[in-house]
Amino acid sequence: MRIAFGLLVVVVGTVWLLGGGSAVRSGGRWALSALPYALAAVGLLLILRAAVPRGLLAGPVVLLAGGGLWAAYDAGTFDGSTADRVWPIVVIALGAALSLGVRTESRREQEHPMRHYRSVLVPMDRRVVTSTIALRNLTVSSYFGNAVIDLTGAEFMGLTSPQDRLRILQADITVFFGRVELVVGPYCAVVKGNVENSRAVHFAERVAVYPNEREYLDDGGPRQPHRLVLNVLGLGGSVAITSL
Repeated sequence: MRIAFGLLVVVVGTVWLLGGGSAVRSGGRWALSALPYALAAVGLLLILRAAVPRGLLAGPVVLLAGGGLWAAYDAGTFDGSTADRVWPIVVIALGAALSLGVRTESRREQEHPMRHYRSVLVPMDRRVVTSTIALRNLTVSSYFGNAVIDLTGAEFMGLTSPQDRLRILQADITVFFGRVELVVGPYCAVVKGNVENSRAVHFAERVAVYPNEREYLDDGGPRQPHRLVLNVLGLGGSVAITSL
């Protein structure tokens, strides 16, 4: 949201610098008139994502976008003075989508015990592999996107020493009408942290789930030495924990 707000401020400042206050007011009125169409497009994208299998969404989106642009061209939307406002908005929207797409915390993430992944509109699929430094914290944010994080190749942080058999990873998930899937290994159990704020949290049948750490230590510790402490915050969307 901070990046999106920053981009909006840059756009407004650029319009103000080049066209003055009248250009800002005119652009604001045009943005308000275009808001219903943008909401309809977002709603259609959400419906498509729910109805179309994962990985096949790009085709329908491209066809709908191409058909919509063709229809707008035939209706004369891109002629005259209107085109002078439409095409810059299309370019700005494309740049925003590219800048807000998929980001990670660091390119040298192998050397950090904390990882952060973000998906905004654009789907992402990441396999987390650790070799030298074990993983301690994981943060995943999905805003109208689809994020799949494979943790089967990650080594969790030991509680007291690298030789400790019981290992732990804290995962903080944020969704806003998006979807996050965490794939865990066969020896990993899930301990519920704060998951009351999101109702759409699904656990696969093969995943051992415990309501708190005490029950995990009494029952699942010896059999599942890796534990994932899950915290979920969000509005709409879903979070799924699956296992190989």
